[in-house]
Amino acid sequence: MSVNRRPENASGAPITVGLPCWNNERTLGAAIRSVLAQTMPDWLLLVVNDGSRDASASIVRSFRDPRIRLIDDGEHRGLVYRLNQMAALASSPFLARMDADDLMHPQRLERQLACLSGAGRPDLVATAAYIIDQDGRLVATAGAEPVEATPRQALIHGLFMHPTVAGRTEWFRENPYDERYVRSEDRELWVRTCGHSKFAKIAEPLYFYRESRPPDPAKCAASHRTDRKILRRYGPAIVGAVETWRLICRSWLRDWGLKAMREMHAERLIGPWRSTRHLYHALSPDQRRAAERILEGMAKRQAA
Repeated sequence: MSVNRRPENASGAPITVGLPCWNNERTLGAAIRSVLAQTMPDWLLLVVNDGSRDASASIVRSFRDPRIRLIDDGEHRGLVYRLNQMAALASSPFLARMDADDLMHPQRLERQLACLSGAGRPDLVATAAYIIDQDGRLVATAGAEPVEATPRQALIHGLFMHPTVAGRTEWFRENPYDERYVRSEDRELWVRTCGHSKFAKIAEPLYFYRESRPPDPAKCAASHRTDRKILRRYGPAIVGAVETWRLICRSWLRDWGLKAMREMHAERLIGPWRSTRHLYHALSPDQRRAAERILEGMAKRQAA
């Protein structure tokens, strides 16, 4: 399929799930099955292969569901390029993000689509998430804080857990990700757009976000470098020069702390890596039981 032409939406599905993948053969099948398990069956899944050298493309082709489309141009262009490409190719009025190492709650699409179509008609809606480790074990919840969609909040703390968002496809096309802000492309987008957009959040966890433990200090440092670039660009106008300088210094201190722990081989002492700046919270007994039931159902589906 040509990557320069939008795939036809013969089913008239109201929402497209955009799933970029790059060497995700270990988790990609489970991610796709979590889309297949949605309570709302009227969707299209657009899997964009970013030049994987493993079996990722073959895994996608193994699913015979006509709602699943693979875009595979053989090139490695990076996440930001693929995010913008998915918006360009999507044929549905709404677009949902997903990462290839995560899982969807079965009600995710149904709940987000209802919010996007309901009162207020937000441009973008995110959700809280369950945090799972690399083996799929439950760790915590995150992202349930009420959304304060102001430039200051977006600049200092970020707004959403990025892969939980769903929004109007035209909004994503009109507000593309900026390739100059790799690893914090979502934060830059929120800062740039929250002043003229309507954002909302569902406080319930409708997504399973897989976290690396221990976190990779090099990746953390790369994200911090981009954060400082965002601060230098937007900070003076939003929080003033003095506060911008304080925030930049705080970012440098984090880098030095990460470097020190890496040199001491003490990466496991680093707290949970939170690219979205959200606090992680312990699971309540009810949350744990509900999440375990969902994960068990996904495991049974995979075994079948």
